[in-house]
Amino acid sequence: MTFIRVFYCGLLLVLLSGCVIQSSQLSALTGLFKSPPVDLSANSWSVRYADHEAIVYAITVPEGTLFSNKAGDQVLFDGWSIRQVKGMGRRGLDYQNTDNSNQRTFMRGNRKVAIHSCMAWQQQEQSGMIRFSQQCGDIEPYVNSILVAKDGSIALIHQVVDDRYTAMTLTKLN
Repeated sequence: MTFIRVFYCGLLLVLLSGCVIQSSQLSALTGLFKSPPVDLSANSWSVRYADHEAIVYAITVPEGTLFSNKAGDQVLFDGWSIRQVKGMGRRGLDYQNTDNSNQRTFMRGNRKVAIHSCMAWQQQEQSGMIRFSQQCGDIEPYVNSILVAKDGSIALIHQVVDDRYTAMTLTKLN
């Protein structure tokens, strides 16, 4: 009987020694730890909103560009307009902006807080760069602007993002 046990144990060891157990998820996860860290400094921006100033990093998402940081600041820019603002040093700050014809609607959470009239974007050359500007207003007039560098990259975004006419400025750092 001991011979049979030894035989089966030996057979089992031979069979298991040739098996390699792999998990594609485990391999992918260990690959993440082996890959070099991503340098986000090339995508760093300064954001100013009221008395809050912070560094945020630009990430491309399906809706446009998301500027975000570890502190919870989030700004969604669709290429022309800032569509959403969260954080900015304030708990619960959550503005969404939508455009329809010549009107910009400001929402806070699920509540409509203001509607401003906006003209079409205008373009002018300024110091070798192109400045796009848009006249808007309700009670007070204001100008939204986007400054584009010679290479076509956006260098600065300045837009009113809430019903209190508070402007936000995003400035490319590199």
